[in-house]
Amino acid sequence: MSDTVLATDSAVHHAHEAYLTSINSNDVARFLTTVTDDIVFLPPNSEPIAGKEAVGAWVAGYFEAIQTVWTKTTVELVVADGLAYEWYRYHVVDTPRDGGESATDTGNGVNIYRIDADGTWRVWRDIWATAS
Repeated sequence: MSDTVLATDSAVHHAHEAYLTSINSNDVARFLTTVTDDIVFLPPNSEPIAGKEAVGAWVAGYFEAIQTVWTKTTVELVVADGLAYEWYRYHVVDTPRDGGESATDTGNGVNIYRIDADGTWRVWRDIWATAS
């Protein structure tokens, strides 16, 4: 499959950057501005987490326990009819806030973005899995 990426000045690319920056800020309120009200997380080895409130609670627990730094490199980004999908490769370093060794993970994921009523692209679905 070829690597197809939109220009880096596209609105969806800016949504990708805002989402990644919000994750790396470890700030729940900032993160929640980058997702839709009906966001669904599909994390590895877990049931789906649906809705902004539930995802916000999950993210709050994660940020409380972990200082996280993600790198997400877009492999493919396609936009059509108010939706966009992004296949990304990621590397994450999670450092426990109470001390201990950092854990790393590398894998692949898919974000689906949707234009909200205010005209802003936001993450609607996020699924990721470790590459092993």
